[in-house]
Amino acid sequence: MSGMDARMAAKEEQQSLDARYAEARAEIERNRLIENGQSGALLFAAMAYGEAMEENKLFRTASHWAKLVCIAAVFIIPNLLVIHVLL
Repeated sequence: MSGMDARMAAKEEQQSLDARYAEARAEIERNRLIENGQSGALLFAAMAYGEAMEENKLFRTASHWAKLVCIAAVFIIPNLLVIHVLL
């Protein structure tokens, strides 16, 4: 392989690497924008949830009962699993 062929191959390889870098960079940027949008939506959802809790008594009661059910499940399910596995 002559020096010219080696330089052409190196140039083609560099162009290939530059194209891969540009694609990867675009993918990272797109994912960053998606993450920013999701964090904004999460903030909006939290604010809407708080506002709904203040305005709707039925929703507040349902949310409280849902929390109680989740707490009860945390205490009951592991005990049932231990009883099922060990006994």
